[in-house]
Amino acid sequence: MLLATLACQDSANTKVTPNHTTSTDAVATTTADRVFSLGVENQRKEVSPTPNPPPIPTPEPTVAPQQEVVTPVPTIEVTTPQPVEAASTNLPLPVGEGPGQTVEGVWITFYDCDVEGYCTATASGVTLKEGGAEQKTRYAACDPNYWPYGTRMTIVGDPNEYEWICIDTGSAVVGPAHWDVWFYSQADGEAYLDTLGTTVTIEILP
Repeated sequence: MLLATLACQDSANTKVTPNHTTSTDAVATTTADRVFSLGVENQRKEVSPTPNPPPIPTPEPTVAPQQEVVTPVPTIEVTTPQPVEAASTNLPLPVGEGPGQTVEGVWITFYDCDVEGYCTATASGVTLKEGGAEQKTRYAACDPNYWPYGTRMTIVGDPNEYEWICIDTGSAVVGPAHWDVWFYSQADGEAYLDTLGTTVTIEILP
């Protein structure tokens, strides 16, 4: 009886000892470990960073070759000026400069003493003077390059029949077709041109 009691106690002690495991407990433990291992493995897979894809190389821009623009240079033609011959000062005298000949298209002007003050000696040395109405000889200015001092002329159509002698000249009296007749009175000079006009025909006297 005592031995049976001891055997029962030993059997009871064996079942309640926490250090002993049954086959069921071993299977549960193995399954739990497997689940735990799978969870850790899955976590590792989730935690593992996804590798970045390799960078795509950026293509370098292709620069088209620039064409050189050539600007045409204008051609400048250099013309050498031809020498100009100086005008001859030996101009011919107008047709009809001889005694008894007539010259048409002569421009007539006048200068005076009482207003303009031309009352003294002339370019030829003759002193200006004017006689009465009966005095037919009058003084005038001309271009001595064409009409020598002392040349005598009358104006065709002059009712007074004055005879004009070239004894003077002036800077404005240029060329063969200009005579500047002299009057003492400006009023007389204006009246004379009003009668004849300023463009006349003259006759050269001997």
